Amino acid sequence: MGRKNLLAGLLDDELTAVNDAPASPPARPATQPTLGSRGAVGAMSRSLEMLSAEREAAKQLSDRLSNGETVIEIDPILIDGSIVPDRMPGSVEKHTALVESIRESGQLVPVLLRPHPGQAGRFQIAYGHRRVRALAELGRPVRAVVRKLSDDELVVAQGKENGEREDLSFIERATYALALEVRGFKRETIMAALSVDKTELSRLISVARALPRSLVAAIGPAPKTGRRRWMDLVERYVAWSDEATIETTLADAAFAGAPSDERFLRVLAAVTPRAERVAKPVTWTADDGRKVAKIERSKGRTIVALDETAAPDFGAFVIERLPELYRAFREGRGK
Repeated sequence: MGRKNLLAGLLDDELTAVNDAPASPPARPATQPTLGSRGAVGAMSRSLEMLSAEREAAKQLSDRLSNGETVIEIDPILIDGSIVPDRMPGSVEKHTALVESIRESGQLVPVLLRPHPGQAGRFQIAYGHRRVRALAELGRPVRAVVRKLSDDELVVAQGKENGEREDLSFIERATYALALEVRGFKRETIMAALSVDKTELSRLISVARALPRSLVAAIGPAPKTGRRRWMDLVERYVAWSDEATIETTLADAAFAGAPSDERFLRVLAAVTPRAERVAKPVTWTADDGRKVAKIERSKGRTIVALDETAAPDFGAFVIERLPELYRAFREGRGK
């Protein structure tokens, strides 16, 4: 009987609370429990609902982070580099400029990270290496989007971001393509990452394979040097046999201090046969002291540039006499 009376009392309390409620009760907060609101049952119900709400909020935050919808701040010490680096060390001047820009204006563009697949609590960079490095030097947290990415998704995101900004030089793209292939990525994935077709991808990989990594690293990114010049270097390097010449070039103090594109030209000159090298222009001075012409000589070609400010109408004079000069040249060779 006692147990029945206890249950009846609980039911009576609930019925009384409902029946006595005002016709238009005030709106409850979203987090207020909806089950029993009195006694031990009410307290337990509120606790369960609070736990459920917290669990749901944590799940929503996790989903938002996974989908890249939220920018969060992360200590740089918890961030590791990408599985395949896509950049060579840039110039000190550019890095210093980036550090100063972030110091003055803050980090304007978030980086993209993924949770580290092998170490809980750590992250890997998809893109934003330079910003992470600069923020680490400044002792500031990194503003980042964290997204769950497979290896394929990571390298595609990495390549797309740099490709859209046209930020990678030809040789950086070439070494990145080769590194991805060595790691076992399919060519379709590499083409998507670099936004290139099969033919261009083959060129990139062939250039990177033909040159020693140490030589490419010594030259650096060479941002102004395009595909054609790198293919010229490959052609000459493959045919070159005097390694001592290259080593001497790389060991030169002037080489180390030169900009990356100039280092490329120095290496190209070192592996170019003397007969193909372009001599420095020579200025021809007439007997009256006027610097009338500049002469450039290279393999199979001589260029004479006449300065008509120094000798007006001299160019027309020479052109008129070209037939006569050529006949005299042929007759002299005949003798």
